Amino acid sequence: MTEASGWPAFDRAPGGAGGEVTGEHLGRGWRAARARSAVTHLDAAGAARPSAATVAAQVEFLRAEAELGAYVAELAVADVLAAARSTLAGLLGPDLAGDDVVFHSSASGAFAALLAAWPLPERARVAMVPSEYGSNRLVLEARAALAGVDLLDLPVDEQGVVDLAVLDRAGISSAGAGRPLGLDEVDLVVFPHVPSQRGFVQPAAGIGRRCAAAGVPLVVDVAQSLGQVDTTGIQASAYVGTSRKWLCGPRGVGFVALRAGVAERLGVAVPSLYSARSDQGGPPLPLPGAARISVGEASVVARVGLAHALTELVESGPRLVFDRIAALAAHGRRVLDGAGGWRVRDRPDSASGIITLRPPEGVDPVAVRDRLYRDEQVLTSAIPPTRSRDLRGPLLRASAHAYNEPGDLDRLARALAADTGRA
Repeated sequence: MTEASGWPAFDRAPGGAGGEVTGEHLGRGWRAARARSAVTHLDAAGAARPSAATVAAQVEFLRAEAELGAYVAELAVADVLAAARSTLAGLLGPDLAGDDVVFHSSASGAFAALLAAWPLPERARVAMVPSEYGSNRLVLEARAALAGVDLLDLPVDEQGVVDLAVLDRAGISSAGAGRPLGLDEVDLVVFPHVPSQRGFVQPAAGIGRRCAAAGVPLVVDVAQSLGQVDTTGIQASAYVGTSRKWLCGPRGVGFVALRAGVAERLGVAVPSLYSARSDQGGPPLPLPGAARISVGEASVVARVGLAHALTELVESGPRLVFDRIAALAAHGRRVLDGAGGWRVRDRPDSASGIITLRPPEGVDPVAVRDRLYRDEQVLTSAIPPTRSRDLRGPLLRASAHAYNEPGDLDRLARALAADTGRA
């Protein structure tokens, strides 16, 4: 592994001929690795396309479960799953190891388990962002209602990006305190590295440095960032993420990663024989390390699929994949802005592969999404205003992965232009 990033040093994409690999070479390799589809997939932020080999690895494991017994088959892939945890750790930073990572059923489930286990003092202050994912926000609000936690807002600019200069001037909004607070006055900071409803990337490394200097633990949701942007320099206390988005793995598996020393401060979120033990009828005692927030029974086949997808990402070279995604998004923002009256909400130079579109007056993004799929075979997402506090209405979202090509986004732009005026 490279000392700087923790990634294995690969220089060629699948199908490359050696030497420097262009984004188009990478794109051809990733397209060739996937089954043919009659649908133009522009929803990597929802569920990206797995490769044919990833699907085959899952089928092979399911056969092994049927022939050998489920738990015997699981033992046979123990090394594969351990390697997947190590790869996730490497993608998150050189200060993490495979033993610091545990699988969960989803990023939302992982976040809920982590927050349930997180020790907070009485009247704790937790800083978040208006763009916090709706499910995570509900977890925080439930904790606030039950335990008197005070939820605060980090300072953000008009796009929703945390303003580090204002943060440095003690700019955390707090109605309870009657004045803005500094980082050293809060007990926990949480935020999504990339929100699902806006195409920008939070300055996570800068926030992480400031939290470390203030002695404040930081939890970062990398569900929408891991696999499309660099996540190695954040140095958060904990991370939660998922398989199905930019990692191109299957649904049904997420993870929690904890920095050294963090696990020992956690309680048990959901006591079970996989996370705790009992001591002669006393309260549950957490198992050592990250296992205390793990789950027992699970879809092991989904974990096998994630393991294979991670191998493909690493062998391609993560930076090449990141660059490919950013280039496709930049092209998409150029051709989509104004198409059929839709307006791109994101900065043109954003590194995020997510493109969000504000509809023309009176146009329903849900109806347009359905027409795009039914009539044009173009897959997008409609984002409801309940997704986060920073939304004022529904949106249409497009998100291209490395296997897409610019023509896919051109096709969406033409379809939106042709859709103008339809009821």
